[in-house]
Amino acid sequence: MKKFLSMFLSMALLAVSVPVAANAADGDGIVDKHGAKTYLGPSSAWSAEWNEDSFKEVTNKSVSFTGNLTIKAGDIKDVDVMGSGSKLTVSGGTMGKIDCDGTAEIKGGTMSSVDSTGGVTLNTGTIKGNVETSQKATINGKITIYGSLTAQDVEASSCDGASISGTMKAGNSVVLNSKNLKVKEIDGENMAELNLKGYQGLLPTVSNMLTINVDASSAVTASGKLKAGKLVIAQKGEFTTNYPLELDTLTGPGTLSYLAGKLTIHNAITGKPLLSFINPVHSGVTAFKADRGMLTGDEPMIYDYQLDKKSSGDSEDFVLTSSLKEGVTLNNSSLYLEKGKSATIQATVKPAFSEFAEGTKMVWELHGDTSAFTISANDQKHSCAVTATGTGSGKATLVAYLVDGRGSRLLDYKSDSCILTSGSASAPQGPGGLSLDTSAVTVGMGNVYCVLALTDSGSAPAALSYNSSVATVGKASVYNKDGKKGWLYPVTGVSKGQVTIEIGGQKMIATVAAGCIVVDTSSYTMNPGGKYLIGVKIYGLDRKSLNVHSANNCTTVNYAGKDQKGLDLYEVKAGAEGTGFVIFETGSGQSVQTQIEVASGVVPHGVSGRMIATA
Repeated sequence: MKKFLSMFLSMALLAVSVPVAANAADGDGIVDKHGAKTYLGPSSAWSAEWNEDSFKEVTNKSVSFTGNLTIKAGDIKDVDVMGSGSKLTVSGGTMGKIDCDGTAEIKGGTMSSVDSTGGVTLNTGTIKGNVETSQKATINGKITIYGSLTAQDVEASSCDGASISGTMKAGNSVVLNSKNLKVKEIDGENMAELNLKGYQGLLPTVSNMLTINVDASSAVTASGKLKAGKLVIAQKGEFTTNYPLELDTLTGPGTLSYLAGKLTIHNAITGKPLLSFINPVHSGVTAFKADRGMLTGDEPMIYDYQLDKKSSGDSEDFVLTSSLKEGVTLNNSSLYLEKGKSATIQATVKPAFSEFAEGTKMVWELHGDTSAFTISANDQKHSCAVTATGTGSGKATLVAYLVDGRGSRLLDYKSDSCILTSGSASAPQGPGGLSLDTSAVTVGMGNVYCVLALTDSGSAPAALSYNSSVATVGKASVYNKDGKKGWLYPVTGVSKGQVTIEIGGQKMIATVAAGCIVVDTSSYTMNPGGKYLIGVKIYGLDRKSLNVHSANNCTTVNYAGKDQKGLDLYEVKAGAEGTGFVIFETGSGQSVQTQIEVASGVVPHGVSGRMIATA
């Protein structure tokens, strides 16, 4: 702020300012158009019959004013509003730089930049450069800022359509309750806290935050790698990230959904946060890492698993362990849905549901980007219909578990989960509109999975594995089927572990298990007395170690040998009408199931699948 201008005004500037100062007692100053010219005058003069002696023409000139000033229309250059108690209101017009000792409210118009010492409210209008204030900046409307916003505090509430092309910086606090603010990055300068209140959906890029607070009505998804001093998640609040997360302190009791192994804690975990994983996990997988000797108090809540601490240098790995064999098993561990499409996830319970106490129920919960999917449970069939609504970024985890008659979770029985991705979530579009049809996959050692890169590019995008000792990505082949066009990449599991596969700048997480089975049929419908062969690929396991059985009396299943390609076949025979399940269970207790519908007069048909159970 160039305050020395008030003491060393040029004669030309005095000529502009003196008439207004003489009428300051009548009211505040207004800049507006009269005819084709722009004038500055007191508000009392603008409400009376036009008297040119009460005004000064300022067309394409700089304006300096002491007190409250309103700019309604016209074309002027730089604006300097002086006085710590002053207020500048801009509702229209075109101008250069704005300097204001007091507060400023931008309700319209176009300007080069805004520097308002006492604070600024941003409603609508266009700012070509930066906005700066040493106090609070409030965003309330469809403001467009082509530069950056710097303030002590920032509150963005009703900001649908607001856009900041640069970085939003705050030295003390940022409050967000709308995901409709478009901003390149939010920078806390290692001092500020980010408060998320009723925030639903994808966050902008966040950096250098001292604290991130997620309230009970927020379900937040991070948009990139995040490092913060403290993450506090209130009860019923949820924070989801598909990227590495590094924190000094994690505080619950809300839910953190993340990729197992991608969380690092330096100081403490307090308040018993619930950890939920958005990638397939099993015993032996690292849940998170921590600085050695730091976690001596509360442990997080993790359903179905305990934690086994293993020291490695200056850090400690907290590894998942579980002895649970009975409980809920879903027929899919992952599901891809195009927007607007639906599918049904089927659960089986071991032992049979009829053996549980009266009042036992199955609960279905959706974690992650809950705006991307809707779910509808069928309590009679122990199933859940999932629809990709297309209103969110499209990544979530569906969890099923058992509760007693009072609603308390049955901790002695395992839950199961299915990773959901929709057309936009499995990969956001990169350069050239490229996206991947898969965000996460589990394969066995030696197992090959083909991921489709959807793109109109005539040449195969570059692909790489971040660790080729875990999984490799092979040469792409052209793909053009069923309205989908792009390049198909084979990903081969090499050794047990987890690795990122990057194709054309987009990423997929591949988990390689020591052994697994892949079942090729999700469901099949046939007449009583009918037969059907289910194909099973077996990697790293002895076939005889599998427990393959029918869950009810309407079907039977028996091993039928191999086909010409070496695929193991299991023959299903239909008995009486009803709904049955063929269950394929590995020695670790992991299982998948094929639903069999037996009905008279139907045309036999089925739904193919790629259902995986790891060893």
